[in-house]
Amino acid sequence: MAMSSPTQARGLLANRPNRERKRLIGTALVVAQFTLLGLVLVPLGPVLWSGLRVAGLVSLGLAALVGLLALLAMGRDLRVHPVPGEQAQLRTNGIYGVIRHPMYLAVLLAALGVVLSTGRLLAVLATVGLVVVLTAKAAFEDMLLQAKFGWQFAVYACRVPAIVPQPWRSHRR
Repeated sequence: MAMSSPTQARGLLANRPNRERKRLIGTALVVAQFTLLGLVLVPLGPVLWSGLRVAGLVSLGLAALVGLLALLAMGRDLRVHPVPGEQAQLRTNGIYGVIRHPMYLAVLLAALGVVLSTGRLLAVLATVGLVVVLTAKAAFEDMLLQAKFGWQFAVYACRVPAIVPQPWRSHRR
């Protein structure tokens, strides 16, 4: 079914229960994220530079480290979908004491590693899109976490940056 206007698209979401609307928005963000990540990996299109292999490998290594630390911190509670589970707990220790969304940082570092290594225009454009989508996904997830955890999340969000670490700023207050 083709949509004839943005108003109709908003109407489809507006007619759904709030919980279902959140799931649809979250799913759309996840689909966009994985689509763009796939485009980062496609070896097609013009090459802008011959590749900065060492810098790319360093970025990929950092992505692996950040991703591993996030996996260890989340354990079985790891989710790709931004809507928190019923039993979700607010994680503020380990890497989550430095950044609120370390998995998003890991994905961005991995995409940057591919961009640096390959120099492909498609990878550059898809990575820019990935920055936009993951920033929106982090904001959406933060809104849901604020609703779920209230003042505890608000205090945490004031202390800890979303995606980009800020080592010059004190996170322990």
